[in-house]
Amino acid sequence: MNKSYTVADYLLDRLAQIGIRHFFGVPGDYNLQFLDHVIDHQQITWVGCANELNAAYAADGYARCKPAAALLTTFGVGELSAINGIAGSYAEYLPVIHIVGTPALRAQRAGDLLHHSLGMGTSVILPVWRKRSPSLRPA
Repeated sequence: MNKSYTVADYLLDRLAQIGIRHFFGVPGDYNLQFLDHVIDHQQITWVGCANELNAAYAADGYARCKPAAALLTTFGVGELSAINGIAGSYAEYLPVIHIVGTPALRAQRAGDLLHHSLGMGTSVILPVWRKRSPSLRPA
């Protein structure tokens, strides 16, 4: 099968290039397509966790003994559940890369009723990140 090289493949190749060999996280509604690429990647092993907080702390520990760590959660409840682990990593300047699978921007902007949302089309965590880093913009 001849598949095209995607943004997900590019991101995973860059993570592998900096020494990440394990990717922590929890499968969720909006990250499943990306997770397929993680599982297929030759250099990175998926480490599924029981919940997002555990995944964030696992990534924190990994970043203490490796060049960096990566964490995958889903929009809304997933990113909110990981916040304490991520905050600890930020407080200690650990290189943890938190990737969040989100619904399409069109659906968010239209205020569609999305799973785990109130139809406001906004991230529950973005205001927290903006307090931490005023220059932060969603990707």
